[in-house]
Amino acid sequence: MTTNEIATTDDNGLSLLPPAQPMQSSSINTLMEHARAMNTAYELAEKMCGTQLVPQIYRGKPQDGTAAILYGAELGLTPIQSLQQIFVVHGTPAIYTRTMVALLKRRGFRIWTESSTDESVTVMGQAPDGTAEASTWTIERATRAGYVPTINETTGKFKTNANGKLIGNEKYLTDPQAMLYAKAAAEVCRKLAPEVLLGLSVDDETEPRDEGAPRKVRNEAAVRAPGVDELRARLGVAAKSRPIEAAAEPTPVDTPEHAAEQETNAPSRDALMRLNALFERAGLGGKTAAVKAKKKTVTEALLGRSVDDLTADDVEHLTSQLDQLTKEGENSGQGDDLLVATVASILEEKAADQ
Repeated sequence: MTTNEIATTDDNGLSLLPPAQPMQSSSINTLMEHARAMNTAYELAEKMCGTQLVPQIYRGKPQDGTAAILYGAELGLTPIQSLQQIFVVHGTPAIYTRTMVALLKRRGFRIWTESSTDESVTVMGQAPDGTAEASTWTIERATRAGYVPTINETTGKFKTNANGKLIGNEKYLTDPQAMLYAKAAAEVCRKLAPEVLLGLSVDDETEPRDEGAPRKVRNEAAVRAPGVDELRARLGVAAKSRPIEAAAEPTPVDTPEHAAEQETNAPSRDALMRLNALFERAGLGGKTAAVKAKKKTVTEALLGRSVDDLTADDVEHLTSQLDQLTKEGENSGQGDDLLVATVASILEEKAADQ
């Protein structure tokens, strides 16, 4: 073929490269918006990452803080919430289970504990459109997944890895209900609202994500939420009455038996002292009226209802939640910062609602 000849092509041939497409103006605008957002986030991170309020992993690292702030903005978190609640596990962004549950509840999802023991925890949830999901995590399941420390039959001690570190998380031995709840609640949240969580993992979770599509159920107004009874039946969990509007309970007769029951359900002095100690670590020490009001606000937020007098169960529940925050803070190198920040965030949210 000479240079003056025109090469012919076979119409039946395949084109190896697609024709070049011009970049859409909308794509350019999106990139520009991201660039402006990144600059703004960096300015915030540069100032915030030098304070004691942010976790150790972000202190002096404004670039990492910028990424966390941008990621948190996609979830609806404020900059400080993003720095406190988002961290990285093996290159994957992760958040605490309580944050995951809070994000869904803010959008109208219902998440609750159906049953809880040291051996098994079942969590159920329902989306605004009636989609229902449930998850049960048992100690046996957690052990198979490698989360629970096990004994080396040869040495009689807990198994360790090549670096001499414990294989598993000892919290499954000391606080199994909290750890099993975290797994079950996270699984329910991911199944119900993957579009809200953007593929985020939770805590130190490393198991593959369950991408199964949520089950759809009819959304009919009834005493029990649509789809919930079906899930309870599959799980073999006894049905619980969860009315949409609780009926007024009859006034209890003040009998000796009833009085004894009330006395038994009162919290002990030691339990109250432990709870107050945790409140002090959260920055709510003292007995002023202002501090008492703040304690009441945090208490009602954690219990999910208004309270006048705390029962023994209430105190145990509050202590467990606050204690869990201190443990998570210690394990992540934040100390009491996580506890203080979480309590402060609760107070800020309640103040904004008023």
